[in-house]
Amino acid sequence: MRLGRSARAAIIGFALTLGAVACSTGGASTASAPPSAPANGGLEKTQLKIATLPAIDSAALYVAIDQGLFEKEGLEVTPQIVQAAPEAIPMLVKGEIDAMFGNYVSMFAAHDKNALKLRILAEGSRAAPDSLSIMALPNSPIKTPKDLEGKTINVNVLHNFQELALTQVLKANNVDPATIKYVQVTFQNIMPSWKDGQIDAAYLGEPMVTAATASMGARKILDPASGPAAEFPISGYVSTQGWYDENPKVSAAFQRAIHNAAKLMENNREVVAKVLPTFTQIDAGTAATVTFPYFSSNDNPVRLQRVADWMLEAKWLTKPIEVKSLMSPTTSG
Repeated sequence: MRLGRSARAAIIGFALTLGAVACSTGGASTASAPPSAPANGGLEKTQLKIATLPAIDSAALYVAIDQGLFEKEGLEVTPQIVQAAPEAIPMLVKGEIDAMFGNYVSMFAAHDKNALKLRILAEGSRAAPDSLSIMALPNSPIKTPKDLEGKTINVNVLHNFQELALTQVLKANNVDPATIKYVQVTFQNIMPSWKDGQIDAAYLGEPMVTAATASMGARKILDPASGPAAEFPISGYVSTQGWYDENPKVSAAFQRAIHNAAKLMENNREVVAKVLPTFTQIDAGTAATVTFPYFSSNDNPVRLQRVADWMLEAKWLTKPIEVKSLMSPTTSG
């Protein structure tokens, strides 16, 4: 079945979302609050260049710009779009940008390898229920999570957040994750590979889940954002420790703007839908219906520690990371 314009845009938007990643409230806050942004030029600097992604997950940055939240803090923020988080890490280290939005798996891996000394300025996005899905075609023998054992599943990048979260959910469903074969498949090839039997089940996210269900009759087998991976932290806003030390007031002002944007987005999806067509290939019609991730209006070290612990368990890190030590104090409580 051929897809309509909105469905095709949905698939493109999903490709950008996970390709860039390889993406509400809740939880306790970190230590004491950072200093308030002083008036009359008290900030260390006022113009910031932030590397960001053409993905739904980074919407808080654009909402903060659109709603004047950075301006209220005395900041002028210029997004610089990159296609994947690893692309921006050298830019961050060289000081070509002030901060970046990226997935935690890539950030923690770089920190572990001493490629950068990481500072988390603010949490960004967390996986929401039904925003991700392991799906089977109508005629597939895969009916239950247990049927996934020994099967081949696509990921956009090996050893990244998709595989990390799914491993924990598989174990919780009495499925041996060691039996799963992951293959890296580009987004434009997911559907052909799936139809041709090169993958047994497809790892999809919204808005592609809806498109696959409507156009192919695909069935949901498992939610990778469920159980132990509920609200799995995907991406956030980070800089280097050196930049943070030089710009503590700017860091606090930036965090407040991001948190305030997330608070605004919690009960007003229209502000998100409004900005999505400006930095993604998701059209207005799709933006109005797609399932959003959670956007974090406070920062929770316990929640985020899961990522580092699971990476260590998977041997993707050479040593433990105490995430709380990398996080900025937060105004949220």
